[in-house]
Amino acid sequence: MAKGWRGYLEEESEYQWVAMAGFFIFILLGAVAIQGTTNLPGVAVGAQGASHDGARVLNIVYSDDTSFTAQIVTTDGTDLYQQNGESSIVELMSSSEGSSADDVQFITLLENGNVVFSPQENTIQVVHTAQNEPAGEVLISTIAMNNETGEFDVHDLAESSNGQSTSWMMVTSENEGTSIRGFGSITADSSSANTIAASMSNSVLSYPLVNSAGVVWQKIAPLGGELWGASGYLSFISTGAGANPASPALLPVVAVIEWDGTQTAPSIKTIHTGDEGQIHTLIPLSDSTIFAAGTEESTVISSDGELTQISTGCVAAVADRFDRVWLFGDIGSESILRMTGMEEEVLSLARPLAFTTEASGLGTHVIHLHGTDEMGEAKTLTIDTTASGSIESGRGFLNLMFLAICTVIMSVMAWSAGGKLKQMKKI
Repeated sequence: MAKGWRGYLEEESEYQWVAMAGFFIFILLGAVAIQGTTNLPGVAVGAQGASHDGARVLNIVYSDDTSFTAQIVTTDGTDLYQQNGESSIVELMSSSEGSSADDVQFITLLENGNVVFSPQENTIQVVHTAQNEPAGEVLISTIAMNNETGEFDVHDLAESSNGQSTSWMMVTSENEGTSIRGFGSITADSSSANTIAASMSNSVLSYPLVNSAGVVWQKIAPLGGELWGASGYLSFISTGAGANPASPALLPVVAVIEWDGTQTAPSIKTIHTGDEGQIHTLIPLSDSTIFAAGTEESTVISSDGELTQISTGCVAAVADRFDRVWLFGDIGSESILRMTGMEEEVLSLARPLAFTTEASGLGTHVIHLHGTDEMGEAKTLTIDTTASGSIESGRGFLNLMFLAICTVIMSVMAWSAGGKLKQMKKI
């Protein structure tokens, strides 16, 4: 083939122009083909054989791509269970056995691999994974929070660890409102059911946040040290013309909470009230910042408590292992916004999103989205975060082919030109 191209190029005839025209046509066709593969690769529809296939997922946290703890809706009610690998399933709360998970508001994955949730008032349960137990079986520890400072339900829980000890911060419902409490410190040997009691022997429960400023708190996440990020909303009744007192406006709130690890109540260090929407997700990143994703606007909370507003909203948000935050729109969305730091990148979907996302999470490197479509059917979408730009993706493969063929053609043309120059020097 190379000799044929050289022959065409050496002849000062119409073949030379045919070769040049063919080369430019190849460039145009290659550009069109590459542009046609700009859709995000690695996207798959369906639960991929997971045990929740066909069930509505209300909440889920992943340990890896095949291990997770999920709160799902069944024909009997709401269940909570854990899947470890592809075959091991442990029921944590089952409606069919009289233990409904209707009141479970959160599921938090701890650094040691255990999972915590709150089944009832003043109570936290720790699910110890099989890897943390000498006998290799899943065990549950029940922690009764001291009720001397009041009765409360736990709506969310976050963990902050410095390697030596761990602290928890909780969003609570109490005194006809919401508040924030700290619990700790917990020593490093809390992974096993046999040692968790001793690790919490010196732990204290703080008093509730003194002044919530009228905020309904919903989410909490660690910033590091004594700082935490919190989100919620303010209910605002407008007095302007045409305002409806029966439908108050909800204003998003993001705050930095400070707690010294003692029984002293946490305090608000800084607070910001947005213009519209709600904050639905707080994502701790590896650089000790928090990405607070909202429906209309988002906020980045820095490690020193500084708040930076972003005029970008979404329905769901997930961060991958590289701290890239993936922002997903509502049903019918044709693209995904991916943020790396403050840089935005729009990724096109081959088909519009077919459901409204209700739960999401990251496994080892796969993003899992769960929701329901317009017919109320449970749906799942997965995205392999390592597929984009790889040789296995259509765009990556065409890029490689395009570069390889262009290199061959340019090499042949250079070879031919070199031969011409040598002939001219001899003459």
